[in-house]
Amino acid sequence: MRGIVLAVLAFGVALAACSRGGDTGKLSGERPLTQVESENRVDAVPQEEPAVARSQWRAVSEAARTNTGNLRVSLEGSRGGPVVFAFANGITIRAQPYNVVEATQGSGAEGRSFAALLQGDPRVEAYLYRVLDENVIPNRQAAGGLCGASSTHHMAVSEFVDASGRWVFKIAAFRGDAEPPTNVDPGFCGAFAYTAQ
Repeated sequence: MRGIVLAVLAFGVALAACSRGGDTGKLSGERPLTQVESENRVDAVPQEEPAVARSQWRAVSEAARTNTGNLRVSLEGSRGGPVVFAFANGITIRAQPYNVVEATQGSGAEGRSFAALLQGDPRVEAYLYRVLDENVIPNRQAAGGLCGASSTHHMAVSEFVDASGRWVFKIAAFRGDAEPPTNVDPGFCGAFAYTAQ
């Protein structure tokens, strides 16, 4: 009889333990289920200056190889501040961005678009810079800066992936006082092409 009483008590304790947790099937201390929903909100991310993420560039066009050499691009301070273009052949340019336009927009130079001047992808944007300083090491191999003996006043740059899958960075230099895009000739000096190292 004592065995029966113990069996009944054990059954009662087991039944109480099961009913205490309810029929939820949860273990003690288990966290409740969390409903996960997709996040549809997209934060605005400021676009980074071109060539900064892939800061080292190898000269590939004839003008770049003979005139400037390889290129390193860096921000002087925070985003939107001056950008420093340091060329291996001794040219250093500090430039302030002032506009971003579609590469198909007319530059004001020779009736050509920025994409045509840069010989670049017309589907991308052209970043426009006002040159703050252009320093040239005296007696360097090629004479002068991006515009030769004339000072470089403005630049248009574009960064994109070409048909072969390489990152390409192109620079168009202007010696005139008029800011491209303009109806006045901005004095296009030449274009320089680089690929990411």
